[in-house]
Amino acid sequence: MRIFLAEDNPADVFLLRQAFDLTGLEYELTVAQDGEDALDFVEHRGRHKTACMPDLIILDLNLPKSDGNEVLVCMRSRLEFRHIPILILTSSSEPEEHARTRRLGATSFFTKPADLDAYLNLGGTLLHFAFDGARKAHFSP
Repeated sequence: MRIFLAEDNPADVFLLRQAFDLTGLEYELTVAQDGEDALDFVEHRGRHKTACMPDLIILDLNLPKSDGNEVLVCMRSRLEFRHIPILILTSSSEPEEHARTRRLGATSFFTKPADLDAYLNLGGTLLHFAFDGARKAHFSP
């Protein structure tokens, strides 16, 4: 399982790694620490020049240099990203933010849990979207 994560907070990256480890699945996590690095991933530039396409993308909206909405728009404008589930994981719980990201092509929207146990349980929920998206992409009529 290849996962691309755009997240600038090292503590959130650590917690997501822990959450994915608890699922027992093997995964490869590529992390972009800001929006510019995430856009480099989309454009196959710099350190991402030879990066493989992910099975799942997780975006924080509050990224430095370019925000998550800009990254989401760029990803959804490219054919190779259209079938990949893109999940928004952010501190915002605003309904307007949720609606905007859905209009821009996000698969789903999650507010970062404040509780450690809830954060650690998030791994299975997020991976479910990757498996569901892959099943739909490969078995759709």
